[in-house]
Amino acid sequence: MWGHKYKKGRKFLILFLFYIHSFLLYPERDCNKSCVQLYLKSDFYWCSVIIERDIGMKKRLLYVDCLRGFFIVYILWLHAFNAVVYNNNPQSIENANPWIFIIFAPLVILATWAPIFVMLSGTAHAYTMHQNLLKYKNTNRITPELNRLLLGGLVNSFLLICFSFMNMTFFHHRMPFNGRFYETLLTGFIWKGSMPDFSIDILFYTDALGNIGISLFFLHITLYALWRTGELFDRRYTFRILTGIALTLLFISPSLHRALDGVFYQAIQEERWGLAWLLKFVLGPLPNMSYGYLGAVFGIALSEQVSLSKIRGYGYGLGISFVLLAGLLMWSYGLKPVEFAQSPLPFKIQILDVGLMLMLTAYLIGIMEYTTMENRAWWGKYTTALRRISMVALTIFLLEGPVAVSLGRIYMWLIGSPTEFPKNPLYIVPFILLVLVFWYGVVRVWEKFGFKYGAEWLSVQIVGWVKKRKSVRLDPAQTLYLKPEFQGSKEK
Repeated sequence: MWGHKYKKGRKFLILFLFYIHSFLLYPERDCNKSCVQLYLKSDFYWCSVIIERDIGMKKRLLYVDCLRGFFIVYILWLHAFNAVVYNNNPQSIENANPWIFIIFAPLVILATWAPIFVMLSGTAHAYTMHQNLLKYKNTNRITPELNRLLLGGLVNSFLLICFSFMNMTFFHHRMPFNGRFYETLLTGFIWKGSMPDFSIDILFYTDALGNIGISLFFLHITLYALWRTGELFDRRYTFRILTGIALTLLFISPSLHRALDGVFYQAIQEERWGLAWLLKFVLGPLPNMSYGYLGAVFGIALSEQVSLSKIRGYGYGLGISFVLLAGLLMWSYGLKPVEFAQSPLPFKIQILDVGLMLMLTAYLIGIMEYTTMENRAWWGKYTTALRRISMVALTIFLLEGPVAVSLGRIYMWLIGSPTEFPKNPLYIVPFILLVLVFWYGVVRVWEKFGFKYGAEWLSVQIVGWVKKRKSVRLDPAQTLYLKPEFQGSKEK
């Protein structure tokens, strides 16, 4: 009995402190009634979580980690299938039965979702940047912290662009670009058994890492320009600017590519390197850069704790509009399977992708971020494998090419077909499973060593030194196994 009264009294004490915190520290805000109601249904532990969240504690965005991990796994099996089994041959798509694309339509569409990494990066960086600035509300000292965050963001973007060049030099699979096939040094050597005919022209191709790096570069500059003038907490203004930039980039990209792609490829062939490099950084990230700005809207909304109804209204409203427009264009102009392998993708596929991504994001935010503490704990527990892979997504993306080709060579030798991969599901499915199991085992073992010495580790060391702030983003105890509400990192 006494224990029950003590627990009840402790709850009311914490509730009293919650009100004191709300009215004294944040007099301009009303006490969050939904938090109080949730508290009354909970215990002391969860109430402490609510108070921490109310004062702006950074937490891991579960849906961002889960989506990043899911799509890295998707890349692993897709590249193993397309690059190792079919050697990235576009004719395999042209000669395929159209019914295959109808039956496996979801998988085909997801294969074009590489820009999801740009959107997730935009969300994560905008969220972290905004969270770091919340403590400067109603002060005039925001500029030094904003300068530090901008410098860290630009260094991170530069590192991603460097990793992109490393990927296109050594690790990328055999790929078509500018009218011919190119091979990278390491992956090409493993596949051919001899040094490939490497050409510098392949460096003008903008891969996913290049898209993310260039997009984040411009996004950080945009947020700096907006928030330096005092618009940090005018979220409507910020959302309108970011959405306007995203839509502008998305809709002008087809015209820019039609006008300048020919000039770009001709500049490469004629070795006019200045013009070629300029056009690479102008054309390469389009329209994918727009995804980063849309992702930033979600990141800031989550940092501001905008109501779920408004987030879903934004995501579902824009998303459904894009999907309907894509459907209309496909109905009017048709759709061929080979269009899913084009680079850049046709406009109708691009707007279909961005519409579906917006709706998926809004839905996942509702079930993973704006939910009860018990549900977040459940998601945290049962998505550990995906979030573990997400922690080293950059390193896996860089190394999956030579690893898949090496495993493919060994596998082909074991099944008695060393020169060509058999196009039989009985051989293909076990190989894909082999690739997935290999990476699962590597990541599990790597976790025991704190994910050290990978691309993420190097980035964390450099960016942390620039920002003069230590990061715990690669510490499994901080990011994987603590309860989701406390899964915060000083740097995302």
